[in-house]
Amino acid sequence: MKRARCAAGAALLVAGLAAAQDVSNFATSPAVGLGPLELRSQSPLSILRLTPTPKTPRTLAKGQWQLDLLTSWNNYFDYEPGRYTIDAETLRFTMSAAYGVTPRLEVAIGMPLSYRGGGIMDRFIENFEGLLHVANKDRKLAPRNRYLVLIHGTNGRTFELSGEDAGWGIEDATVGVRYQLAPGTATTPALMALFTVKIPTGRPSSLSSSGGTDVAAGLSAGQRLGRFNVYGSVVAMHYATTDMVGVKLKPNQLSVFTGLEYRHSPRMSWLLQALVTSPGAENFGGFSKNTYEITLGLKRVLNPHLLLEASLLENLFIFDNSPDVGFHVGLVWRSARPRGKA
Repeated sequence: MKRARCAAGAALLVAGLAAAQDVSNFATSPAVGLGPLELRSQSPLSILRLTPTPKTPRTLAKGQWQLDLLTSWNNYFDYEPGRYTIDAETLRFTMSAAYGVTPRLEVAIGMPLSYRGGGIMDRFIENFEGLLHVANKDRKLAPRNRYLVLIHGTNGRTFELSGEDAGWGIEDATVGVRYQLAPGTATTPALMALFTVKIPTGRPSSLSSSGGTDVAAGLSAGQRLGRFNVYGSVVAMHYATTDMVGVKLKPNQLSVFTGLEYRHSPRMSWLLQALVTSPGAENFGGFSKNTYEITLGLKRVLNPHLLLEASLLENLFIFDNSPDVGFHVGLVWRSARPRGKA
């Protein structure tokens, strides 16, 4: 009996140490938890231009690697009579790698690949909206699972993509650096500065690229409040391309993010976050208004090196410049921190 008790105690100790190891590789500061959901703005215009992806405001340790595979599945019905119809569904995979150069400096590169077409979600969305008595009459009049991007530019030009243009395509790559201003404690926030460049690697003719080099710079922060963690960021973006398919675009935009994480357990968190992006177009319907996107999801540490996240995205207030609904799943692999390095 005594031997059995010792064995049980040893097993519990090993399990506890393993759980602590699982979490410590991802929750690397008393000020942050597992971090926000890594989902950038999914507005059709934001996808073409550079917009920030929320990240945990804590850099990797020197010599540490992180690999991300982020997936988003969005359904769009953005309609402004006489200006544009965006009736589409997209499946996007973003692969990225980050490396800790110093204890405070991290570099990263990302490459998105997407499929754009008519999709399969229209019937589900119509039935769901009907159940809530918020049906979109214009959507119901359109053919289901249609792929149509029709834009009437302010200069009289008309641009169109339809079913025969559906398919896979590479979008614009990004390269970025992040610098730790303050690692944070239980009572003081973690602070991060970031700088990102978007490189035109996609095709502007299929709206897989803006065709220009964009830059973004900003600050992000995180702070623990009991079992909660609060995150926020402000990022300014500057764009080289200010005219696409006859639509005049703003050269500068601002992104404001806030997120709330509830630590359900050391290995799992629930998250609610909101993202506001300033208008991207001049005098062009919904795209000349702020984009409001809200996301509800969870993060789960699967093992010491692997983290899973999943979420649901909805647009708010303005419905003609963002997805009607979006689903997101991400896998994050992180190498062990080199011994003796923070």
